Amino acid sequence: MNSPQKQNDSNAPHACARCESLFGQQRHSLKMWDGKRYCVACINAVSPELLAWAREHAYLEETLTLDAISRKKFYKNNFFYPLIGILVIFFPLGLFVVGFWNGFLLAMLPVAFLLPLYLLSLKLDAADKRAAEELPRTLVAQNNQLIVVHEQESHFYDLSELYYYESDTNRTVDNLYLENRPALILEKTPGWNWQRFEFEEIRYACGLTPEKRVLWNSFFQLIELPRKEMMSTRRYHLVTFLLVMTIVLAFLAIMVISYPAGLMLIALLMWILPLQALNTAKETFTKVVMVCGTLFTNGFVFYAFVSRNPMYAGLFCLAEMCLFLVAMFYIRNRLNQNPD
Repeated sequence: MNSPQKQNDSNAPHACARCESLFGQQRHSLKMWDGKRYCVACINAVSPELLAWAREHAYLEETLTLDAISRKKFYKNNFFYPLIGILVIFFPLGLFVVGFWNGFLLAMLPVAFLLPLYLLSLKLDAADKRAAEELPRTLVAQNNQLIVVHEQESHFYDLSELYYYESDTNRTVDNLYLENRPALILEKTPGWNWQRFEFEEIRYACGLTPEKRVLWNSFFQLIELPRKEMMSTRRYHLVTFLLVMTIVLAFLAIMVISYPAGLMLIALLMWILPLQALNTAKETFTKVVMVCGTLFTNGFVFYAFVSRNPMYAGLFCLAEMCLFLVAMFYIRNRLNQNPD
């Protein structure tokens, strides 16, 4: 990113993108960060602070630094809450299938697995390392684009594809480790990304300080970026929790009716991981490990919990591999049809 360049008023013979008045000797213009020209009167009417900033800067930017993370929040979201969720799932499952004490032992297995990971993550400061993958991050509005700048790469989005609303950083993709604070949320309509084989949510927080919030909000008002009225963060998390619990209860019902069927459903869903790896992993070794690991894991699950017949387990793995290849060819065709 080049250093900011001072912008000067001009008398370009065009009309203001907002009020459509022609520029002239009495109506000066200023090119804003959406690539359009606006008269100084319109910019000043929206916000004098925005006008002052625009005259001195070629783009609007804001940087989220690494010291914005909350380690307490990181460990709560990555260990405490998942542990509670696992206990809620595994203990009733064990209670219905194998009895109280065996169910209790089954529920303790995830605890025995997560506790060493928690201690290791404390020792290695996993919160800082996880956040360092995304931070520091700079949001830049320039040439009708939102540019998300990381240390290793940058992402570009057209402003016309985005909308915004007032909320807090709990609504962003960084909410697992960011300290919560009021913000404006820039968001792109969620959708399935065939390139990465995942449901993609583009959602970034800007206006993290009162001064920056005034600038971003004024700029969005000036260019008439769509603004949406969203549900509160508390209600949003409540709806998400109810949706997750509905899925969990449906899965528990399947396990109670026929636990082999539930385990087979998990085994089939595990193929999402290697499908993602094949589309996003940079090293061939990672792709091979993900595919082979999923294949062997599912074969073991089938042999241990469904059928003790090795031939049936082998046939199951073969059928899985065939389905996997069909899915890969389908995804490749979709990518060829939609390269973006």
